[in-house]
Amino acid sequence: MPKFPQKIKDIVLAVTYQCNSQCEFCHIWRKKTASSLKPKDYKNLPRTIQNVNISGGEPFLRNDLSKIVQTIKSRCPRAKIIISTNGFLSQEIKKQTKKILKIEPGIGITVSLDGLKKIHEKLRGVKNGFKQALQTIEILKKLKIKNLKIAFTINDHNFQELRKVYQLSKELNLEFSFAVCHNSPHYFQKEDNKISRLKEMEKEIIWLISQELRGFSLKRWLRAYFAWGLLRFIQTGQRILPDYSGLRSLFIDPFGRIYPSDVWNLRLGKIQEITNWPKFLKTSQRIILTKSQSKPNNWMICTARQSMKKHWLKAGWWILSNKPYGKIISV
Repeated sequence: MPKFPQKIKDIVLAVTYQCNSQCEFCHIWRKKTASSLKPKDYKNLPRTIQNVNISGGEPFLRNDLSKIVQTIKSRCPRAKIIISTNGFLSQEIKKQTKKILKIEPGIGITVSLDGLKKIHEKLRGVKNGFKQALQTIEILKKLKIKNLKIAFTINDHNFQELRKVYQLSKELNLEFSFAVCHNSPHYFQKEDNKISRLKEMEKEIIWLISQELRGFSLKRWLRAYFAWGLLRFIQTGQRILPDYSGLRSLFIDPFGRIYPSDVWNLRLGKIQEITNWPKFLKTSQRIILTKSQSKPNNWMICTARQSMKKHWLKAGWWILSNKPYGKIISV
């Protein structure tokens, strides 16, 4: 059996499946079930976590979100915590973020923007949603959130908006986060997302890569490499680096059910029932390696981050090869 690190570094926590949007590429909002895990249940997270993405549904629909953050911070004091939101609950987000900042001053928040007004509202199914998201961003800036990002999910219907949203992120002095729509039977509740306008989309992603390569920070160069991996994933359906889902990263749903990732419908256990993480991970590794042929390919930051860290030489060589030119010249 191949040897893998028996430590989980990244976790995505879907703390609720309740959602106040009706996204075309994600049908979580169709779920009628509410959350079942209580804040105290997150005391059972592995202490080795370095990155936690609190997601949903819409996490700010939980009025006890600050208590969840407090539990995570207490259990994993060194973990970086990011909350992903659609930004449609401006005043509620303001109220809860004030509480969260007292617990974790370094909290990160990512607000989704998939285009300017017309496209964003069509994809998210919320009238005036663009204005609401911008209002939330302004509120969070006034609260001095140190790690505030705009998240853009590219698909057939908004690739032509990529440059506009990227430029908006620069005008607002925010980081730009990038993803492509994926399929998932247990999380997104969507299995027919596909990219059919590949050639047109390639041009936009290559433009984004060149913009990030021309920056003067390691973070931007790594985002360029991630975007390159996403482009190759769209083109070939394959990852440029191995997938350590379930070995270095996990997805946990609102009921505590543990999966290797939010796209791999392989149930490994429940967080409420784990008494020994090393033992659980040893058993999970055996299951994952046995089922590896059924693993769905993906390229998301939650599964790519640990791959990029482990294969930092490969990522670094790509950056060194392409950075001086500000464009892709080497694979």
